[in-house]
Amino acid sequence: MVYIVGIGPGHRDYIMPKAVKVMENVDLIVGFGRIMESVDFINTKKMTVEKINQIINILNSNKDKDIAIVASGDPLFYGITEYVRKNYFDKIEIVPGISSFQYFMGKLNKSWHNAYLGSLHGREDEFLSKVRENKISIWLTDKKNTPNVLAEKLVNNGLDVFMYIGENLSYKNEKVTQKFAKDILNIKFSKLCVLVVENLLHNKSEEYFHFIKDEEFIRGNCPMTKEEIRILSTVKLNLKKNSRVLDIGAGTGSVSIQMAQICTEGEVIGIEKNLEALDVIYKNIDSFNITNLKVIEGEALQSFPKVLGEFDSIFIGGSGGNIEDIIKLYEQKLKIQGKMVLNFITINNLYKAMDTLKKLGFNVKCTEVTISKTRGETYMLMGYNPIFIIEGEKVNG
Repeated sequence: MVYIVGIGPGHRDYIMPKAVKVMENVDLIVGFGRIMESVDFINTKKMTVEKINQIINILNSNKDKDIAIVASGDPLFYGITEYVRKNYFDKIEIVPGISSFQYFMGKLNKSWHNAYLGSLHGREDEFLSKVRENKISIWLTDKKNTPNVLAEKLVNNGLDVFMYIGENLSYKNEKVTQKFAKDILNIKFSKLCVLVVENLLHNKSEEYFHFIKDEEFIRGNCPMTKEEIRILSTVKLNLKKNSRVLDIGAGTGSVSIQMAQICTEGEVIGIEKNLEALDVIYKNIDSFNITNLKVIEGEALQSFPKVLGEFDSIFIGGSGGNIEDIIKLYEQKLKIQGKMVLNFITINNLYKAMDTLKKLGFNVKCTEVTISKTRGETYMLMGYNPIFIIEGEKVNG
């Protein structure tokens, strides 16, 4: 039998009695250096490894023995368990342990109820969005994403939050640092820490979804999708938090940025060729602290090789006179049941787009929107050109 045994944060006092009993009764204990030091008091034969694949080799070579793989914290929380399951094809029993974040929150006398729990081992892209969305977020750091590196990222994105850093938890050289992000930029920390981020400005009761107003954008001299059209088009894209979206003809970035604020766990790719518009879109990205929007500079048809992967939704706000070719090319990037939404002023482009989508087998709808607004102190309404919003649903490959 193979046991994966969680030994808690490290100190003997936090190793569960069940874990001790299992380790005392197996034939062999396997684990990494420092973890093995924590179980020195167990008299069972031990084997220290340096690489994770060595563990699998030991298991396969000793199937007649009971073996305990020791893991720090809880082996089911970003631990070794999934790797062993994928590479060892026999029965495994888990002995859970106290996780390092449980220990640290206890040390801080803080509740972790409703906190977000995450690891930064290869998952740094979601860090900023999760900090924004949660009052408390708890992270396992690594040698690349150290607390001071993460603090710099937070400060640069307008988030001067309060941070708690736990190093060498439960050991004699345990250290706890409690400071605002701006105050730890030049402090060095050990490679593996538990980081607690407290977003003091976060208030769930005041949280609401915000559609961005026209006046909030940096405009320049470039045309911009009007607020009402932007809202309707965004709604028709059926966006979710984790959606991956493409914006062709991104212009000043108004639609791209609105979508990026909705798809906080996803990604938005914007394509734009106009140099003046590109200057404005980068300024708007900085202004709104957007981190999940990437811009591809160039014409849509020529940029196709740079656009990687599939998308849940595609928005086309500008075509440069190539609407039919753009639709035919980029529909290959749209997932089945994905939405393609397009905005047009001219009836000519409206017809070309609807006809092309229908020939490709899309379910197609068109909405005409006419907007009039008062100007100045009078009640006289001034009309804008009508806008056609096309929505196409891809129903087959």
